[in-house]
Amino acid sequence: MVHKDTDREPSAVGPRGLARRKALLDAAECLFVEKGFEKTTLSDIINKAGGSRATLYEQFGDKDGLFRAMMEENSARILDGMAAIHADDTVPPEVALTKFALYFVQVLSEPQTASILRILVSEGGRVPDIAEAFFRIGPETTVARLACYLKSLDDAGSLRIDDPDVAAQAFLGMITGNLVVRRLILPHQPLAMADVDHYVRQAIALFLSGARVTGLEASSRTNG
Repeated sequence: MVHKDTDREPSAVGPRGLARRKALLDAAECLFVEKGFEKTTLSDIINKAGGSRATLYEQFGDKDGLFRAMMEENSARILDGMAAIHADDTVPPEVALTKFALYFVQVLSEPQTASILRILVSEGGRVPDIAEAFFRIGPETTVARLACYLKSLDDAGSLRIDDPDVAAQAFLGMITGNLVVRRLILPHQPLAMADVDHYVRQAIALFLSGARVTGLEASSRTNG
């Protein structure tokens, strides 16, 4: 029997409810990686996390709801970091983009994010609706938010961005480099954050060098 997700917000429950929610999410993440999404049962999750089936249904609805909650919380952390870009229009693009990029790479480096990506790679073909939901909630929203910011820079004449959507995708690809592949293949190998920081800053400099407004373009925009 499939139980519908109640869409209950975490903020609507008290400290004990939040603790139970976290225990269920942590148990599900561990078991999804260890056994695979399809082979993990609700009983497995409850036995590992404690609590009851009624609590799981109340918090998430079903196993799909658990995984969606994992994706949503992880994506929310990335999007919260993007808010820093829009917080102050006086911050130079290089500073704002660097702040976001380092935060974005840090989130991608975290074990929870790597776990979600590994689950999607191994189980995405069996649960295409969840894989598609991940792209809508995570990557597509991230690209859209970043494209909106890049368009605002173009409108203000700070940068020349002919196609904000393509530029956003290119930017994210440049700053992640082979990080995602490395985290998927070598999840237990630590990353030297000093090297990551250096790479990210170099990638941003390269991106901005192709988007700088020349003196002639600046004059044309002002006079136009």
